[in-house]
Amino acid sequence: MKPMYEPSDLAAMDPLVLMKNLDHVRMASRRLSYVLQQQVHLYTPPANELRDRIDGYVEAERQIEAEMARRQIRV
Repeated sequence: MKPMYEPSDLAAMDPLVLMKNLDHVRMASRRLSYVLQQQVHLYTPPANELRDRIDGYVEAERQIEAEMARRQIRV
């Protein structure tokens, strides 16, 4: 899976932008999880696509959290 953010892009982001992006990826993954739970049969190709998208957002969340930890930014 291709990372959502390049490490150099994350390193160049303002702390406020990092926090906003973290909020965005968290909300997006939770919204997709809700759709997966409520509206899609769990064993169909659309469900697999949603899982892949959720995984991408979760990985982006990890990337941003790692960059924030590297800079010692507290939320």
